[in-house]
Amino acid sequence: MDSFTVPPELKGTKGDILAARIEVPILVAMIYGIVEFVRLGWSRDYYLYTYGPVLGGVAATIGLFAYLSVVSEERKKSRKDLLVLLGFLPYSFALYLMGVLGLYTIFEGLIGEFSLWSMIGGIFWVFLGFHLIYRFYRMTEIVRKHDQKTKLAWPL
Repeated sequence: MDSFTVPPELKGTKGDILAARIEVPILVAMIYGIVEFVRLGWSRDYYLYTYGPVLGGVAATIGLFAYLSVVSEERKKSRKDLLVLLGFLPYSFALYLMGVLGLYTIFEGLIGEFSLWSMIGGIFWVFLGFHLIYRFYRMTEIVRKHDQKTKLAWPL
C-alpha cells in the first residue's frame, strides 16, 4: 500500500472550520495591507506595510488551500514533499507578521520615537502571527500523526 488516507479530523465541516480559523489572521493582515495602501499610497517606500501583508497574505492563502486540497484526498508518498513546500508559505507569512509587523514595530516604538500605541500594535501582530503558526502547526500535526498511524498499519 503506497497511499495515505484522509485524517478524520479534517473531513467535512471539521476541516473547513479549522481552515477558517487559520485563514482569519491572514485576512486581518491582508485588510491591514489594503488600508495601508489607501493611507500611504503605492510608493515602494512602505512596502513592508503595504505590499508585504497583501502579497504575503495571498501567497499564504494559496499555500493553505493548496495544502488542504492535497491533504483532503488520498495521496501517495511522493506528495509528501509537496506538502512540506506548501506548508512553508503560511509559516513564513506568520514569521513575517511576528517579526516585521510585530517585533520591528515594538522596536520602532521604543527606539525611534516612544509610542505606546505602536508597541500595543506590535504586541497585537506578534499575537496574531503566533495564532497563525499555532493553528497551522496543529493541522500539520493532525496530518503527520494520521500518516504515521497509517504507515505503522502497513504490512511489512
